[in-house]
Amino acid sequence: MRLRATIVLVSLLSLGLAPDGIAQKVTTVAGGFVGDGRAATQASFQAPIGIVQDRKGNTYVSDLGEQRIRKISATGTISTFAGTGFAGFSGDGGAAHLAKINTPRAVTIDAGGDIVFADSGNNRVRKITTKGVISTIAGNGTAGYSGDGGPATSASLNVPWGLTYDSAGNLYISDLLNNVIRKVDTAGMISTVVGKGTQGFCGDGGLATLACLYSPKGLAFDTRGGSLYIVDGGNHRIRQVNSAGIITTVAGNGSGLFGGDGGPAIQAAIGNPKFVTVNAGVLYISNAGKGRIRDVVLNTGIINTYIGSSGGYDGDNHAPLNTETDGTAGMVWLSSSSMLFVDGMNARVRRLSGGLVTTMAGGYIGDGNAATSAALVFPQSVAFDKSGNLYIAEWSGNRIRKVGTTAKISTVAGTGISGYSGDGGAATSAQLSFPQAAIADSAGNLFISDQGNNVIRKVDTFGNISTYSADPKFGGALGFMAFDSSGNLYVGDGGACVVWKVDATGTATAVAGVPSQCGYNGDNIQATTALLNIPYGIAFDSAGNLYISDYGNNRVREVSSSGNITTFAGDGTACASSTASCGDGGSATAAQLNLPVGLAVSGSTVYIADEGDVRIRKVTAGVITTYAGTGNSGYNGNGLAATSTNLDDPIDIAINPTNSALYLVDDIQARVRKVH
Repeated sequence: MRLRATIVLVSLLSLGLAPDGIAQKVTTVAGGFVGDGRAATQASFQAPIGIVQDRKGNTYVSDLGEQRIRKISATGTISTFAGTGFAGFSGDGGAAHLAKINTPRAVTIDAGGDIVFADSGNNRVRKITTKGVISTIAGNGTAGYSGDGGPATSASLNVPWGLTYDSAGNLYISDLLNNVIRKVDTAGMISTVVGKGTQGFCGDGGLATLACLYSPKGLAFDTRGGSLYIVDGGNHRIRQVNSAGIITTVAGNGSGLFGGDGGPAIQAAIGNPKFVTVNAGVLYISNAGKGRIRDVVLNTGIINTYIGSSGGYDGDNHAPLNTETDGTAGMVWLSSSSMLFVDGMNARVRRLSGGLVTTMAGGYIGDGNAATSAALVFPQSVAFDKSGNLYIAEWSGNRIRKVGTTAKISTVAGTGISGYSGDGGAATSAQLSFPQAAIADSAGNLFISDQGNNVIRKVDTFGNISTYSADPKFGGALGFMAFDSSGNLYVGDGGACVVWKVDATGTATAVAGVPSQCGYNGDNIQATTALLNIPYGIAFDSAGNLYISDYGNNRVREVSSSGNITTFAGDGTACASSTASCGDGGSATAAQLNLPVGLAVSGSTVYIADEGDVRIRKVTAGVITTYAGTGNSGYNGNGLAATSTNLDDPIDIAINPTNSALYLVDDIQARVRKVH
């Protein structure tokens, strides 16, 4: 801050204002399609998670990215049952479809047929009557832990997540950040029934109220035995509380990996489980390792995979063990052999029936239409070619999408089916696997970091695809890419903790980081001796300096043209509060970043997608400010000032060469947005 003019400019920009005082606005340029009023398979979800079905065959799905509860009628038509699409809290006592909700998760149904859901972002549990009227039945809206022994509506919750009812009509709530399970009895009074409020793992074999939980999620009752089953998410376990109030572990050895099929469930690795349900003496666990649904026969304790072959999407009409799934979540049984389940990262509701898995809802992509009438499936990166065409890598969608200068969207690589095929042919007939990024060179060739296949693919100007590099040194987590002024390709590799330079023969050479050594060992050393911690985003300035988002170190590093590395932004600590300034207005190297990912450079300004802080930050003349985002999650609309616009997961950014506007991709909101 050498000049007062600089201070004034920084202050204006931190408020989302251009130097002339005109507020910069954020609009959606791709994604955001909902599809109400259509067949459910012609609609889209952003981040579906919870599911339940009523007695009439209507299915209700919570979409935490879209801020809605969707209803799929028994005839297959989809509509919005609750929520306006904008995050917030409003509407109690009125129509649910006019109410604002915030990050809905579990959804269940009470004995009277009313729909009950965890309105997590509002720290409430809300109910929608059969007449469509919404109200709060637990939580006062203030995050905290209080109120036991009193009315549930006066109590403080802290991110309610899972819900279930027992046979007597009592409601159970997993209170995620309080690490307890709360109970609301039929008189509306609340109490803690599992957990002592201490994060951790303890208490097996003793009273449930003295146990330690860690981020409890899904809940289910076994109506035959009266046991409560709890997804103890942070402990990677499923816990059981029997009718005598004693807690034990019934599945999971504490590992977030996958393993143990055919053996005792308590010795198995069950990943990061989300939901549980019980049917005919069998416990089912979603997301129980590599996106699978797994089952535990309760009288034997043996675990196996029930649905899922590997992470990805390979289409419909396969047997359950031959079906790829990704991020499975809520489940509901329709009969003894028919199940609906949320395939979250594939943005679908799927049905197991007749021994085959099919899509019940979701799956629309919208090619050939205006980009804002299309759906994106967990988009991860944005990049422009020299003509201003926008390329979007859809991680779970296994596609590269293109938004042309006429704002129409199309697929330019990938079939949507995860795999590794198609080299030598048309890119639109090839299979990709979790593509992280796509970038065009000056000649119009497109390069793809095909993360799931651990290779870099190339699509030439004729639309044909090949493998450009399959260097065995790649660490399995290829990230974003950039070209230097000479046209050399660089890629961040979060798995190997290296930034690679990839030559025309496909050979990768480390230019920053020490292969397979992750960490931080300081600055002002040669970049090839410096330790990085999950580098993903990279960008060059016009002087040839390389910028690296050092994700795990909460820093952005700079490598000079001579190969020396320094910290450009971030002091290594994470900004932990949405209300904190995180160092805005001061030196970038004294500021806090929180999991920085995508980077973009325009002139002397570096833009940072600060994922954990849900902001876009900018650094000019060594001073850091917030360029977009409020620090709060939850989509709150278009046309707002940049610093009044909520972001959920800003992961990448790019500058349009034709108008110098900044574009960002928000994978939870499944949108690409423009700041202009």
